[in-house]
Amino acid sequence: MLTRRRPRIDVPAILRLMEVGDYLLPYTIRAVCLLRVADQLADGPMAAADLARACDAHEPSLTKALRYLATRDLFAEVAPGEFGLTPMADLLRADHPFSARDIFLSPVVCTRAMEGLDHTLRTGEGAYDAVHGIGMWDHFGQHPTDGEAFDKVMSGVTGMELMAILRASDWSRFGTVVDVGGGNGRFLADLLGRFPRMRGVLFDKPGVVANAPETFTSAGVTDRVRVVPGSFLTDDIPSGGDAYVLKRILYSWSDEEATGVLRRIRAAMSPQGRVFILEAGRQSEAESTPLARRMDMLMLTLSAGGARSLDEQRAILAGAGLELVEATQTPMFPVIEARPV
Repeated sequence: MLTRRRPRIDVPAILRLMEVGDYLLPYTIRAVCLLRVADQLADGPMAAADLARACDAHEPSLTKALRYLATRDLFAEVAPGEFGLTPMADLLRADHPFSARDIFLSPVVCTRAMEGLDHTLRTGEGAYDAVHGIGMWDHFGQHPTDGEAFDKVMSGVTGMELMAILRASDWSRFGTVVDVGGGNGRFLADLLGRFPRMRGVLFDKPGVVANAPETFTSAGVTDRVRVVPGSFLTDDIPSGGDAYVLKRILYSWSDEEATGVLRRIRAAMSPQGRVFILEAGRQSEAESTPLARRMDMLMLTLSAGGARSLDEQRAILAGAGLELVEATQTPMFPVIEARPV
């Protein structure tokens, strides 16, 4: 009788699988971000005891966390019991010009939504709704604290997005820029800071823009910006803009809803106006960047949305009376520029 050969034990594959599926990593990064460990190390390495006192942390536990993160090049043990920053850990400083700290401070309701991914894979419905019994945006409307935390996460890559969009087009030609769904206004404030003659309009839900005045005051652009509360899904978009920015907005919504947003923008803009879409996208079903595929999966989980290909972007633009002018690939996201047909 033939006997089945036992499979060869592929130790590297096992170790790699454990590394790829390590759900502990993002939560450990989140914990050290909450303790502001990277900020304490900005001036150089510190002994674990001193670092724990500065962060109000338990020294043995903090040491274990940093040694674990050092295996992923996040922090470095430069000497026994002494830790310093690595290039990746440096990005976790709150004062870094391209700080990624807030990205890891997503509200717990969002991370809990991942528990329902099997429901999403079976039905195509958002895991957030399945786990919490309510849509993400409706939840944030009822729980402003979670909404503010999510808004900070979305602002976490604003500096990198600004660099991307500046390289994609000549923004000095625009007198007024309307940031549709612009959250707390950080992106618009940074843009206005680059162009002293530019004026801006921030448009988002009332609870979302509540903290925007503080953002604009800190940036010194209050006299050049107007805050208009409203929903881009149901309300009229502010008119008079030379450029309308949709930054990480449309991939959260269905084609019908996204087309509706673009139609409202088309009704508000002049024939010479421009629309800019900045979000992860796909060249085709088969060709996509790792970042686009990650965002595609994330938006599917949170809102049953997802990244679109250029052809799909053209289709929703055409449905709103707009046409694609240029699609510029940047290290961050592709930047799509469109104009009225």
